[in-house]
Amino acid sequence: MKSNNPFTRHGIEHLSPSKINLWVTDPALFIGTYLCGMKGSYGAAAFRGTATEFALNKKIVNPELSNNAVEEFLYSNFNEQCSERNISMENEKAQKERKSLKAYYDQAFNVYQDFGIPDHYQHKIYYSIHEDLPTPFLGYIDFVFKDTVRDLKTTARIPSSISSSHQRQLAVYSKAFPDKDLWVDYVSTKQGVSYKVQDTQQILNQVIKISLGLQKFLSISDDPHELASMVYPNYDSWMWSEEMKQQSKKVWSNE
Repeated sequence: MKSNNPFTRHGIEHLSPSKINLWVTDPALFIGTYLCGMKGSYGAAAFRGTATEFALNKKIVNPELSNNAVEEFLYSNFNEQCSERNISMENEKAQKERKSLKAYYDQAFNVYQDFGIPDHYQHKIYYSIHEDLPTPFLGYIDFVFKDTVRDLKTTARIPSSISSSHQRQLAVYSKAFPDKDLWVDYVSTKQGVSYKVQDTQQILNQVIKISLGLQKFLSISDDPHELASMVYPNYDSWMWSEEMKQQSKKVWSNE
């Protein structure tokens, strides 16, 4: 029997902050990725954050852990992620990111060292955020402490304020821990800055509105190529790798 859920009809079994943010930022890339089967490649920069978080959690859970042991966790986790994505350690960008790992970790530890032991690390959430959205949200919270939910972001440059996309991400997490303050911790190789998410309910309402809009768009047609014909890629965006541009020719007939 055909589902009346436009998300599942297009193979989307769950929503996530990253999906919603991509829909807002680049609808064509969302359609190409989630509806038309385009697959992008991960750069080494994508793994520095998870490696930093992994080593940081090891240290704050076990303060007696030696610096050598922490560095082993840090580098081995990064190497493992690169290997899984077939990124060679001889790759120039991979080498650059690997060399910066310790600096990112040190700044992250400076931010987190006084928070105590987290109640949860990479805590999974899975629930519906609105009665008119039949598809649940899936996400993973970096750190949950007694009074706070915190998300760690490694970045080349510290922003002057929390980004809208990160506000939406934390607002989704707030449904799981409504009584906790929400923080985003931005860490560069030189410093760490923390921002508290304000007006959480207002931002969550924004997420719901975006999700309902996406649902309405997907309900227009079960044919992903028909939906793709309603938008066009912005190839000037940094989000479009050469690999993705090549794959998109099958969707948008660029030649």
